[in-house]
Parts: sequence; C-alpha cells; structure tokens
Amino acid sequence: MRVVSILCGLLVLASCSSPKPIKKAEVITAYSMLAPSKSGETLIYVRAIIPGVHSKDQVCPLLESESGERSQMKIRAFHPGKNFPITVCESAVQAGIAYQVGGTELQFDAITLNPKRIQVYGDSGCKSHVCDGNGPAEPFKTLISQGAKRDVDLILHMGDYNYRGTSGSISKGVYAYDAGDGGYGGKTCGLEETYYSQNAQGSPKPDTWRAWRADFFSAADAILTKAPWVFARGNHELCSRAGLGWFYFFGPGSGLEQGVAQRTCPAQGNFSQPLNSAVSAIAMIDPYMLKLERLNIWVQDSANACDDRFSNGLTAQYQSQYESLQKFASKYPDKPIWTVTHRPLWGVNNVATDNTLNIMLQRALADTPLGYLPEQVALALSGHMHIYQSLSFDKQYKRPPQIVVGNSGVSLSEELPYTSFEAVVDGLEANGNEQAKFGFLELELDRYSGWYGRFFDEQGEAFLRCDSQFAVRDEQVCQ
Repeated sequence: MRVVSILCGLLVLASCSSPKPIKKAEVITAYSMLAPSKSGETLIYVRAIIPGVHSKDQVCPLLESESGERSQMKIRAFHPGKNFPITVCESAVQAGIAYQVGGTELQFDAITLNPKRIQVYGDSGCKSHVCDGNGPAEPFKTLISQGAKRDVDLILHMGDYNYRGTSGSISKGVYAYDAGDGGYGGKTCGLEETYYSQNAQGSPKPDTWRAWRADFFSAADAILTKAPWVFARGNHELCSRAGLGWFYFFGPGSGLEQGVAQRTCPAQGNFSQPLNSAVSAIAMIDPYMLKLERLNIWVQDSANACDDRFSNGLTAQYQSQYESLQKFASKYPDKPIWTVTHRPLWGVNNVATDNTLNIMLQRALADTPLGYLPEQVALALSGHMHIYQSLSFDKQYKRPPQIVVGNSGVSLSEELPYTSFEAVVDGLEANGNEQAKFGFLELELDRYSGWYGRFFDEQGEAFLRCDSQFAVRDEQVCQ
C-alpha cells in the first residue's frame, strides 16, 4: 500500500507540474501588417490562415514570443462564407520582439516601427488566360523571390491582388460595378446605375479563397513573414469584385480591443434582380495615418474614385479625406508623409492628349480650403496603371513627386520602352517617364528626411534609380 501511495503521489506531482497539452492548429500561412489604433497610434497585427470555416471545433494557433510568452490568437469576425473554406486568426504584437506561430516553422523577426528599407509592389495578380489552374501568379512569384533575398523592414502593396477571380465579366454581357474604370458606368461612374456584383446571391462567379490563394498567398509565400505589410485597396477589391476577401484578409479594422472597428462589405443584392444603385452596396474605409519613427504613411482607399469624371457624390467624401490629411499635417509639421493609394492622383494616361487620372481625386483635392497636398507630403505612391511611371513637378507648384508601381505581375498594358515625356497634369507642367517592364521598387530612407531607391526586375537587376534629391533639383525623380 505504501509503494502504491508513493507512486500515486509522484503521478499527482507530475500532473501538477506539467502544462496541459496544447491542441495545435494546422496553419496554411501567416503574415504581419500595420494598422491604426483607436487612439491614432500604429498597431502591429499577426494574422494566420487556418483551414476550415469557423466552427466550435476550430482552434487558433498560439503565438509565442522570443521570451517564451504565449498568447492565443483570436478568430476574425465577418467570415466571407462557403467559398472561403478557411479562417483567419489574429493577435496584436509588440515592436522589437520576434514571434513564432505555435506548432509551425512560421517565424516573424522583430518588427520595427523605424523602417529603413521598404519594398513597394502593385497590381500583382495574374489574369486567368495567362495563369491557368491554381498555380501561383507569375511573374509576381519571381519578383517576390528576388525581394525576399534582400533586407526589408516594411512592404507596401498598392492594391489589385486578385485578377484571376475578378475578370469583370460575371456572365455574358454582365459586368461588375467598377467605379467607372475603363469608361463604363455612365455619367455617375456606376454609382446610380444598375449594380451588378460578383458577390450577389446567385452569382455564377463569386469571390473565392482559391483565387486569392493562387494570385497572392502562394505567390508571396517567400516574403509573407519577413516584414510587416501595408495593404492598399484596389478597384479589383471593390465589394462587387474581391472585396469580401480583401476586408477579411487585409482590412485594417479588427475585433481586438485596441483596433478600429472591423468592416465588411454590405449585402450585394440578388444577381437575378440587381440593385438599382450601388449606394447601399459599396464600402469605403476611412483613410488612416501610420505613425512611424521617422516617417508617417497616409493610406487612402481610392477603390471607388472614378478615373475620368467627378460627377457623383463620392467626390465630397474624398474632399473630406484630403481635408483630414491637411489637418493632420498642420498638427505634426516635423515628419515627412508618404501617401499610399491605388489610383494615382496624377497618372498620365495619354501623353499626346494630356489625358490624366484620377479626375475625381484631383477635383476633391482642388475643392479643399488649401487646394493642394500639405508640404509635408514628400512622396505619392500608387498603382492601377499596369506600367511603371514617375512624375516630378517644379518646386513652385507644391506637389510631391509621384511614382506609379503598377508593374508587379499583371499583364502590362502595352509594349512600352523607357520613355521620357513632359505633360500638363491637372493644369500644371510635369516632367515624367514610364516603362512597361515587370518589377518592384525598393526605397531606403537617408539620414535626413529624404529617400533613394531602385526598381528591380525578375532577374534581381536594377533598371531604374529613384532619389528624392532628383526632384529637389527639378529633375525626373526616377532615371
């Protein structure tokens, strides 16, 4: 009896001193991103994608810090539905600490809010007639592999991630609402026209995880955990297209305590009886400022901004957004600001005719009391045009240089060698150049408040040099 008692005591002691076994979750992939807090500070989220639609049997993975502290990731709300047989889990993490997703080899180096090296991608998906099946999008995957070989502290994406699932044509003769892109949508850019959505009930072509995985997650796998991301929203991520996935994967809102409220797309109506107007079916997120140690980044949702006209009620909303940027700059005059958005404020669409976009954004900015971007805006970054393009303005015009990074994977819009040009852009003369060549942009902050960088191609070779000092000298900002 005594031997048995001793053994039982040892068993009890062992059970008390050992932690309960942790039920591990299978993880498909993970990534980190920057997002705004309710108080206006910058948060860091780690998000992990696990298989299966949210159910009571699902377990989010643990997140373990380098010091051994564990926290349970939480399931995101607003699951997109049956076409997404996955679930996103998330946690807020601290800067300067490395993390590992429990039960996996997915590791995050210590994330800094003082980035020095920044990579920029845009328009990265793959059209279905170019990439067959479910293979990773190319050449985006190849560009990512080159970027992953380099040191990087922050990754900016200018929007349009999912082309394979968003061809625009839902069925014969029926095209999804696209905020007037390509000239479609009538005088109101589709806002007050019949609204067709890929995500309406009964749609033959809804947004899917399969397309998101092929066009973005599989292709970007080599760099997903290497640095935090900032995800701008493109017109291919409108609620009528791949907006369900964008809000769920990349939306800056969260159910976590510190974050701003999580958003999702409104009901999209019924495909056989489409809505008479887009007004109730669209969703625009408020712009937000990411405060970093040496730089502020203003992220604007321009997905609904009409490229070639301003004749609907959204112009006033974008005007209000620019006014909020001007107010922020007046309160924080000592740091440069970079603007990050999908549709370029001053894209030159046709040099010969001085045809520029985005007309709605240009009008909205002109209608503000100031009438132009604050002087703290040192660089405007965008995508949307399927080429590289840069613009520089004379210092007297109080416009920052603009770089369009729309060449990171989707089929280029035309065969265009490196070309320099001069054009009248939104009423003012600009000096620019452009090129239809696949690539991504790497930027590095200098010791003062400027920056310099290079565009890299699929072979990892630099083909353009960009420098804030070029613009200061009234030269082309990229050469």
